Amino acid sequence: MDQNENTRNENIGQEPKNNSSRGKKIGLAAGALAVIAAVILAVTFWPNPYISVPGDYRNIQSAIEAADDGDEIVVEPGLYYEQLDFLGKDITIRSANPEDPEVVAETIIDGRRRGSVVTFQNGESENAVLKGFTIAGGTGTRDTLIHDYKGEEFVEESYFGGGIYISGNSSPTITLNIIEGNEIEHDKSAGGGIAVLDNSNPLITGNILNNNRSFNGGGIYTWKSDPLIEENTLRDNDARNYGGALFIDFESNPGINGNNIHDNRCTSGGGIAVFYANPIISGNTINNNRAIWYGGGIAVFDASPTIENNDISSNSARNNGGGLAFTEGSSPDVINNTIMENYTEENGGGLAVLEGSEPNIIDNIISDNVVLLGGGGIFIREASPTIEGNSIINNIVQQDGGGIAILTDSSPLVTNNTIDDNQAGRMGGGIVIGDNSSAVFENNTISGNLALNSGGGFFVQTSSLTLEGNIITDNIAQGGSGGGLLLVANSSAQVIGNEMIGNIALELGGGLVVFDESAVELKENDFIANEAEEGGAYIGFGEASIDRSDPDDNNYQDNVPEDVEGNEQDENDD
Repeated sequence: MDQNENTRNENIGQEPKNNSSRGKKIGLAAGALAVIAAVILAVTFWPNPYISVPGDYRNIQSAIEAADDGDEIVVEPGLYYEQLDFLGKDITIRSANPEDPEVVAETIIDGRRRGSVVTFQNGESENAVLKGFTIAGGTGTRDTLIHDYKGEEFVEESYFGGGIYISGNSSPTITLNIIEGNEIEHDKSAGGGIAVLDNSNPLITGNILNNNRSFNGGGIYTWKSDPLIEENTLRDNDARNYGGALFIDFESNPGINGNNIHDNRCTSGGGIAVFYANPIISGNTINNNRAIWYGGGIAVFDASPTIENNDISSNSARNNGGGLAFTEGSSPDVINNTIMENYTEENGGGLAVLEGSEPNIIDNIISDNVVLLGGGGIFIREASPTIEGNSIINNIVQQDGGGIAILTDSSPLVTNNTIDDNQAGRMGGGIVIGDNSSAVFENNTISGNLALNSGGGFFVQTSSLTLEGNIITDNIAQGGSGGGLLLVANSSAQVIGNEMIGNIALELGGGLVVFDESAVELKENDFIANEAEEGGAYIGFGEASIDRSDPDDNNYQDNVPEDVEGNEQDENDD
């Protein structure tokens, strides 16, 4: 056997090395083909969550009908004449770039005045999103609202939600849209821009609502719902009745936060009207709104909202609260707002508190408001507010009560305020109290107020006053009597532990004057450097009663003239 034959015999039954390498390559190639095939199958059969309009569907509603929960419909710029219904689907419908104002302005859904432009009425959740469109040309959806109020059933049948109609426990997200030019002409209609009804709780954020109109709630209307309305701009909206920008109606408790609400108009509540509801209104700018009857900025009827940290300025009403009005037994908390440069012809340049209302007005700046008749800063009638810790300064009334007017069976508690530099064209540069009212003033500073006639600090008529622990200084009755305090027409006052300093009257009573069967009790007061023609510290006329402790525990210094002991009406001198 030769050598080659031996070699062949040794290799019998062995795989050649090159055959093993070829087999591995064939196996890898087959695996790769299987993966590619699986990917192709997945792409072929898995649903595509991105739907294009007009790429995949010619109109938006067709895309909605084809979509599944979680899908996203992207709409290219253009004018779409449609009315959309989300059909209960939790889908996103957005413009090509919702962050670009030009894209939003050029992606228009126009309802052609045939109803609401967009509808959510089948329990959509926050995952139903409308984002980055201009919504226009809507006229609302017909609906009937039924509720009981104080034992009486009310049925309101009209049209709601010109631009967007939200009902039936729906809570969508409405964001970065322009909602404009929607109008509902029917009586009792509501929500020219958006209506939120029937236990719905949407998030409405970052939108512009402009130039919408309806009977109530020109911009937004809520009924029995708790939406979150934040960081929107509501401007140039109109309502014929309540709420130029927003009307928060019956048992709604929305959050209204960080919005810019300006240049809206209506009969009551130029910016916001609230009826029998408890919203939180916080951190908003509410400027240049106008009303006729109540509340150029905010009007509250039989409700208890929280109104805090807002700028409520340059609003106007023909009557009752240039900035805010509270009536029909309302009890809001009004905390830490700036209420400035508002105007009304009658009753409260800054605020009007009316008809059994009991607001807590705490830590606000109430400044530079103007009224012709009744309370430059605050007007109170038939009401009992608590007024605490406010700066009530530089307000002007053409007639009476530069800082505060308290009239007609009112009984406020006024504590720890600064009431400075207010002006009245007639009586009560700082405060006027009248018509069977009863007021308590404790620990306030009442300074630098001017009455062009009488009562530089206070003018009190047919009413009672408790005045304790206050600093009453540098007030002026420029044309009459009572630099610090004047009581007239069977009024009464307890004046205890106050500092009456540097007050001036042209005629009588630099510190205090008591007329016409009125009575005052003086205890532990400081009368210092007050000045008048007669009665530098105080004086009484016309069967007035001035009761001092015996011995007298009041302090008198540098009054002009120093004539306390010569006061013939002082009971201790009889």
